[in-house]
Amino acid sequence: MSQPRISAYASSADGNALPTRVLEGPDTHQARTSHYLAVDAVHDELIVPNPFADALLVFKGGAKGDTPPARIIQGPKTMLIAPDNVAVDPIHKELFTASFPTDSIFVYSSEANGDSAPVRVIHGPHTQLDRPIRVEADGVNNVIAVLTDHALVLFDRTANGDAAPKWVLTGDKVGVGSRFGSRAVRLYAKGKKIIAGGGTPRAGTRLTARQPGAGDEDDEFAFGRNMDRFLGVWKYGDSGNVAPLIKVHGPGGAVAIVPEDGDVISGGVGVIHFFHVPEIFQ
Repeated sequence: MSQPRISAYASSADGNALPTRVLEGPDTHQARTSHYLAVDAVHDELIVPNPFADALLVFKGGAKGDTPPARIIQGPKTMLIAPDNVAVDPIHKELFTASFPTDSIFVYSSEANGDSAPVRVIHGPHTQLDRPIRVEADGVNNVIAVLTDHALVLFDRTANGDAAPKWVLTGDKVGVGSRFGSRAVRLYAKGKKIIAGGGTPRAGTRLTARQPGAGDEDDEFAFGRNMDRFLGVWKYGDSGNVAPLIKVHGPGGAVAIVPEDGDVISGGVGVIHFFHVPEIFQ
């Protein structure tokens, strides 16, 4: 997404390829700093956060041009504050967003519209949520994963209130969290795998917490030149300072997976990298 728009490409695109369609224009209500989106393939919808409008925008999957959202979740009851991430569980028809300013996870009905309150809120000292920036949901195994400042925290999908995590991955062997340059996490339900971007600090690098309002450019300047980026793979149940089962060296930015092709896709600054790693899905 850029300037602000959503560009769709053929799955076989390579090099300087043109998009097959583009969703952009004032009626879309997109924001320039929306750095994330979720795809509900079951109900054919795209969900896009707008941090400037404190809103989640829901589009039809085939939307293009200057098409307005089919629904907008926005208003004081939503409790949304500058959301810049979103995840979808199409099985249970729920949307999740990690709230950096409030150390919370908000859960909404995916059919919500307008000023709709969350159906659940994960928040409190037992949650270990410290500046969460990303969330991902696995409706098959009823697990959600949250990237925080220095950890990957996993909860039961139905967790609510001041709930303790099921598992917490944190430490120098793990290397995930916003201070390590992490931007995304994915859950592979069939193989019960966790895939997340991270980084190994180079000698002399001083790690600091990500500050409110810091964007990708700030992260890239702070971490990109001082980190060896990677995509790490863990299995469900891993907890503590556990090294990844598999480490793919690369950008380690936004992550998507295509299990049927054995591919892992990682987005950097202006570049999308495709890695063929079939062993992750076996």
